[in-house]
Amino acid sequence: MSKCYCIYVLLSLAFIVVNLFTLSNLLPWIDEVMFIDTAYNAAFHGKWETTAWYRVAGQHPFSTYPPLYQMLAAAWMRLFGSSLVAVRSMNLLFTLLLGGVCLRLMKGHGVQLSSWPTVLFTCLLWGTGEMAWMYRNGRPDMLCALLAASTVLFAERHLALKTPSTRLAVVIAAAMLSCTGLQAAFYLCVVWSFFFIIRKERRKEHLRLLPLLLSGIFLGVLSVALFMMAHGRLVAFACSMVQYSATLSDLALTVVPWAGFAFDFDATPYTEKLLQLTTKMSLGQRLLSIATCRSFLFLSAITLTAYTASFRNRLRKMLADEGFLLLLFALCAPVVMVLAGRYPDYYRWMAFLPLLASITSIAARQRWWCAVLCIAAFTMTTAGIRSMLTDEHHSYSNLQHFVQQQRFKPADVVVCPFSLFYEIKPVCDTCYFAGIFPMEYIGRADYIIERADGDDHDKPIADYADKIKADPRFTLTKIATCEKPSLTLYQIKKNVE
Repeated sequence: MSKCYCIYVLLSLAFIVVNLFTLSNLLPWIDEVMFIDTAYNAAFHGKWETTAWYRVAGQHPFSTYPPLYQMLAAAWMRLFGSSLVAVRSMNLLFTLLLGGVCLRLMKGHGVQLSSWPTVLFTCLLWGTGEMAWMYRNGRPDMLCALLAASTVLFAERHLALKTPSTRLAVVIAAAMLSCTGLQAAFYLCVVWSFFFIIRKERRKEHLRLLPLLLSGIFLGVLSVALFMMAHGRLVAFACSMVQYSATLSDLALTVVPWAGFAFDFDATPYTEKLLQLTTKMSLGQRLLSIATCRSFLFLSAITLTAYTASFRNRLRKMLADEGFLLLLFALCAPVVMVLAGRYPDYYRWMAFLPLLASITSIAARQRWWCAVLCIAAFTMTTAGIRSMLTDEHHSYSNLQHFVQQQRFKPADVVVCPFSLFYEIKPVCDTCYFAGIFPMEYIGRADYIIERADGDDHDKPIADYADKIKADPRFTLTKIATCEKPSLTLYQIKKNVE
């Protein structure tokens, strides 16, 4: 192992230790529970089902997201347990591997990685607040980032070696990427398109690469479609692909009513669901939302200044510099994703990774700018680590103690908020996360746990409690409370007729 990899691994281990002690400071939230609930049920109940998803196309709730991450999470939980730290640590492993792949890509492009540029890269990868938030929760984004970077690495090796094994590696990596997230497969196409346009001298090579990438993406999407078909959810899967893109949703809202009239079917359930999930932000507002990522803008400004100053008398050469092209791509990627219809906070790795590669590239060549960027990185790392510390308003130990105090039995059915997921799932076999799971599918319930200081996704639980209170067949009794977070436990008892 070379010196730069040793530095990367040792410094990464220090960040991992910090994370292992602070992961519980971020309470479970809607997206995390949606993904992990299916994986938990598969791991410990042997069923690919969920009570933490929404109804799609009028069908019973089912996870319509490409399943690779959930399958890996199920296997991970079987090996290491289902605690919050155990589950989230899988993303720490993905991030560690991701950094190694990025370093390998940079070395393959001639970046001379000495000690300080490696330290700079590692601190920005692990310590930046936006990156830390992405790898500290149970979403599949770090796996998407790892497979996207790995696909690019295999593609570069194929362009260099052109062997059957490298060709197969590109196809398999692209297929696995599609099985992890269709947005990541689209991002891969954006990467290819950008460098096809910019690198005029390598267009023939990129054209030969395109069939391999498209074949892999097609095989991945086909595999996911067959998986959904086997579970009777192919239509729901197709609908979910549309509704997660504002651009596709707007198009579908125009086309679906016409299709319903032309083919004589009721399009109302489809249009109502699209209207429910479609963002109300205009295209201009979505583009302006990119500016909320302050760390990215700050680093981009410094990096652009560094390249401009370093190539001030050689602007033509700067436009051909791979590090500068990565900076341009990092600035373009969010805009393209917004135009495609979706660029939430957890997609920010798509811009951060090429930016970090661009930063490392200039830092490896210019000592003065390496020093400036290291100061910026250490400052941002300090802020990033501070964001990992305990939130005075939410104590996970209070939440744990609250659940442990109750005399829940495996047969008990609980309606509860997302924040209790890791504590309540091992205790009660049936947990309805009514923040997203439709009320009409909730059968018998023995307890309701209401969170007063939650977000909009916790309001449906209060609505469900009000529904039970108004039903003369039941009595709702408050039996326990918790502070920080504010939780109230109600017991439901059926009245004797």
